Order: sequence, then structure tokens, then C-alpha cells
Amino acid sequence: MTTKQRILQTSLQLFNQHGVDAVTVRQIAKELGMSHGNLCYHFPNTDAIAETLYEQLIEEMNFVLGEPAVLTDINLQAFYKLCAFVFGKLYKYKFIIQDFTSLTRRNENLKHKHRNLIRSRRVFFKISIEAGIQAGFLKPDIIEGQYENFFNQLFIIGDFWLASAEILYEGQEEDKLPTYLNTAFTLIVPYLTEKGLNEYKELLAIKQTNNYL
Repeated sequence: MTTKQRILQTSLQLFNQHGVDAVTVRQIAKELGMSHGNLCYHFPNTDAIAETLYEQLIEEMNFVLGEPAVLTDINLQAFYKLCAFVFGKLYKYKFIIQDFTSLTRRNENLKHKHRNLIRSRRVFFKISIEAGIQAGFLKPDIIEGQYENFFNQLFIIGDFWLASAEILYEGQEEDKLPTYLNTAFTLIVPYLTEKGLNEYKELLAIKQTNNYL
């Protein structure tokens, strides 16, 4: 593992535990047993580290979402697995969601990167919806802009669910991710055909039997 990778790994742990604003470069250096100057050679401040971790998160998601085969033979269970994958990655980098407003206020570059990401995800979402319609488990867009609103709802939840959970969630930590994932996934129910509803019920049964995310 390179020095840069060690810095990122330790920073991610500290940011997730305490939040970006509560962690200093000196604290990270001390945790790693290196000098403040050595760390600053790689990253001048915590915002630079946070931006690099954001890029790392997107790279990890794109490794799967960027594969053309991800939408081959699509069904509702595959949709759910995709949602679970994305929520799992967001949970791994949870400080980004929890501190995102503060980070983007200080870092215009990060804000632009996220806006560009949303544009690319919008294209992926439209292709996914069309695949679901062709597969017969999603209804066509009956009202103009219906799926556009669905996309916006999913991304509002995706971008801010951990901030909500930090304040409102009172359950066990290990149940936090599946609780909010399931809350988000129920948004798809009004868009399901009869075939889709049957697949949804089968998916619920599988989850209950296997304790599957």
C-alpha cells in the first residue's frame, strides 16, 4: 500500500467517525505515525483528501455501473441489487453524504464534479428504466416527466439519507443501511406492472427468508 493510499484509508476512517470538520491534517498524520509536512506533500488539507475520496467512491461505483452487461437480462431483483450496491458504497463513504453541503460550499470544484456525475447517472437511469419497460416489469411513462421525478426522488434520498439517519434513526447500526435501502426501493412500487408486483412480492419473500439486503 502506498503512502497516499494509507492516508486515504485512515482519513476515511476518521472522517466517517468524526466528520470532516472535526478532523485535522495533523490528527491524520499522528494516526499514521508520519510528519505533518510529509502528509501535506501528498494532500495540502482535509478538503483535498475529501475530494480524492469522493473521486475514489465514484470510481468504485463506475467499475460496476459502467459495465454494459449490468443491464443484460434485467429484472426487478437485479434492480434491487444495483440499489443495494450503490447504497452500500455510500455507506462505506458515509462522511461524504453527511458533510456534503459543507464540503461543496467550500469546494466549487467538488460541486461541479457532482453535478456532472448526476448528468451521467441520469443517462444510466433512463437506459435502466427503458430496459425495465422492455422487460415488462415497469409501466411506460404514462404522465410526461413521471420517471424524471422518480429519478430526482431517488437521488435526493441517495444524497441525503445518511444525514437524516444521523438525526432520526434509533435502531441498531447494522440495520441502518437495509432500513433506508428498503425505504428508497419502495418508491418503485407505483411504477410496477402486474408482472413487476409479482416479482416485488417474490423479492420480499427472498429477503425475509435469507435476511438479504
